Amino acid sequence: MATKEEVFTKLKEIGFSDLDSEALADSMVKGGSVSWVNNDAVSNEMLATLGEFIKENNFKVRVSVQEVPNRGKYIWDVEC
Repeated sequence: MATKEEVFTKLKEIGFSDLDSEALADSMVKGGSVSWVNNDAVSNEMLATLGEFIKENNFKVRVSVQEVPNRGKYIWDVEC
């Protein structure tokens, strides 16, 4: 199984911000659900690549990201 640092590095390579990568890696490796809001942009391509990474590594998480129109913010919900 990948370490938190390895997962963090991969998430950064995909294009996620430090904040998003840290929260995602922690949840993916250690378990536990988490939600947050920030203004770091997330593309559909990044989310598709994240989905592939989760599947390939058999992480038991479900990730949803909703863009808040006209505010430039993203609501993250990661469930284990």
